[in-house]
Amino acid sequence: MAQTTEEVVNSYECSPDKQQMVHKLSISLAGDTPSRKHSKEDILRRHYQNLQHLEGCAKASQVKQVILPSAYSPSSVPLDDLQKISLDDLKLETHHRGCFVTGMTITPPYQFSETITIIQDESGSVASLILGFQDDSLLNSGASLPQNSTVAIKEPYVQMNEDSGYVIRVDHPSDIAVLRGDDPAVSMIMQFVAEKKEISPMEWKKEGDRAYLERKYSSAIECYTQAIDAGLKECDQTFVNDAYRKRAFANLAAESFQNAKADILSSCPEEAVDSKACFTIGRAAYELREYEESKNYFEKALQATPNDVKARKEYNRALARIGEQESGNYDFEKMIASVSDRHVRLDHADFNKTSAIGPTAYAGRGVFTTRDVQAGEIILCEKAFCLPNMYSGDGPTDSVLYNFNNGSQTRKFAQVALFQQLVQKLYKNPHLNQRLLELYAGDYERSGKEGDMVDGVPIVDSFLIEAIRIKNCFSSPRISRNLMKRAPPVQEKELTSAVWTRAAYTNHSCVPNCGRAFIGDMIVVRALHFLPAGTEVTDQYLSPDASFMYRRNMFPQSWGFDCACPLCSAEKRSPDSAHQKRRDLATKIKTEATKVPISTKLSTTTIKHIERLTKKLEDLHEPGIYATLPRLLLVHPNIWLMEAHRASKNHAKTVKYALELLRNFGFVNALEVEFQFEKGGLVNSESFGALRYAAEAFEALGKLEGKEKCMDAARRMYVVLGGCDVGRDEFLASGE
Repeated sequence: MAQTTEEVVNSYECSPDKQQMVHKLSISLAGDTPSRKHSKEDILRRHYQNLQHLEGCAKASQVKQVILPSAYSPSSVPLDDLQKISLDDLKLETHHRGCFVTGMTITPPYQFSETITIIQDESGSVASLILGFQDDSLLNSGASLPQNSTVAIKEPYVQMNEDSGYVIRVDHPSDIAVLRGDDPAVSMIMQFVAEKKEISPMEWKKEGDRAYLERKYSSAIECYTQAIDAGLKECDQTFVNDAYRKRAFANLAAESFQNAKADILSSCPEEAVDSKACFTIGRAAYELREYEESKNYFEKALQATPNDVKARKEYNRALARIGEQESGNYDFEKMIASVSDRHVRLDHADFNKTSAIGPTAYAGRGVFTTRDVQAGEIILCEKAFCLPNMYSGDGPTDSVLYNFNNGSQTRKFAQVALFQQLVQKLYKNPHLNQRLLELYAGDYERSGKEGDMVDGVPIVDSFLIEAIRIKNCFSSPRISRNLMKRAPPVQEKELTSAVWTRAAYTNHSCVPNCGRAFIGDMIVVRALHFLPAGTEVTDQYLSPDASFMYRRNMFPQSWGFDCACPLCSAEKRSPDSAHQKRRDLATKIKTEATKVPISTKLSTTTIKHIERLTKKLEDLHEPGIYATLPRLLLVHPNIWLMEAHRASKNHAKTVKYALELLRNFGFVNALEVEFQFEKGGLVNSESFGALRYAAEAFEALGKLEGKEKCMDAARRMYVVLGGCDVGRDEFLASGE
């Protein structure tokens, strides 16, 4: 279609401020009939104009602006119980409870920040349709709304729109059913449903076979389902059993593993399951992480066909996973070697034998040890529930998620991708819903129907998923041990955002008793010191340089709790005026110290000036409060002084400030070089670096006993920070 010279702006990518303004205007018109001033031709012209604009510019240079409008509940009513209405019956800012609309997509979809297409109903009326929950660039199956698709939208939500008068907005994937227009099997399904055409069981099965060979698994599953239903009516059990088995293979290919298992077992009695069926169930059980069941079925497959190489390989994989589950023994060297830019999703089982989720007296549920755990021992090793392979450094982002419900802006594209992938994962894997939906979601009001199966799909509340993501996601590198390098390359500092559903139950403490590390999509949680059975496992949510006043505000604001850890409880006894003095002086020291970079040769006068300010800051910490606790505001001044003296080759002062740094991280015996992992010490890359600098300086001073004590502590710290001891000695010897 022709593009007019004055219309060169992509109207589908308007700013969030404008969207919010239109949204407010739309709310003021709630219940009104939408304006019909835009003709079908105008709506189509604008849609093709936007498609042309998107294709004509570099997508990489644009920022995706994903919008979460005012929250509303997904439909929980079966389609058969809803009343059909036309597009002309729709009202603004109305969710049309008890109703549904149908239509056909008459344009190719626009896919960038949102998926947008134009639908037309039986009367010829048209409307813009927005899928707000899905970014098709993250999918491998092509467009989710190809042209000539038939859609049914349950309890549609309508908003005002300047381009088309109004739009139907779908934010929950369970609110829309799609029969894809690029699928030949759809025409048969439509003839059967709309035209009431009689189709034989064999025709259904043949069309299912065709769709399966074309890798259109959802259509194959639907065709086999119709074949099964028709075959049952004709009492042809042999035919039905064959259709069940074919549907099982389609479900396995579509990664619908629970259904694949059920179909195989429906195709024949348990005692009559053959080698191929056993293999299929074994594969499905493996993907469902039911490794013991998987092993048993592969054993049966091998009993029937002992020389089956594929079955033997899968059997050995299941045995390896069972070993990991039971003992927590992982081949960490192999695990680390397998991680690459393209490969971060690893094939390993979870280990949680030494921990359990239970109630706490102060913060809902938490993680507790089930037996005595030694310092450095694994408490938990878990595969991510969802982890986008999208890592970014500190550079610009290409995605922003605007949440109109709380005014937040999520500017890390991995977090935006995580939200969208979580929505899709729950929709496509109903058996996983409970794992995610049990997590804390702040004050988001649940309906209680989330995850229920309606019309063959689970009810998915996208707003609830985002509320859960905000409270439970972790930032993670590809491999944590790389962050321990003194100057890691930019790509090794890049982070993604992910959810680990068991680790998410770990509550916060500013002086935690565990440390976490990441290897691909595996999180490894280890004890920092001896933990008796029944001890609550605590982690750290905020960076250790945060002042008390900052932490006091951030915890309720971000996670909905007031921290009652030993450090916060003690610091509450110090008046706000004292905290403010310390914070102001720490800010002053940072300003003074950053005037001259460490790489520049520092004058003695500059170093002594920072030393005097740091001593003044130290004196502002009340001994009665901080005698055995971290003094976090002193951390960065100590880091600067340690590095400044190291650059000047003043080894004695390097030792002094390295040990001061350890003391300010809570290792109160560090000054006597009697370093132990003790309650209150913070294990992180900075304390690890302090040990290495101290060891280096001790060696230069000829104090080898001091060097060895620091190196011994660094070796133990390495295991916690890196998740394992792989490459430890080489790393410490390299001086990286």
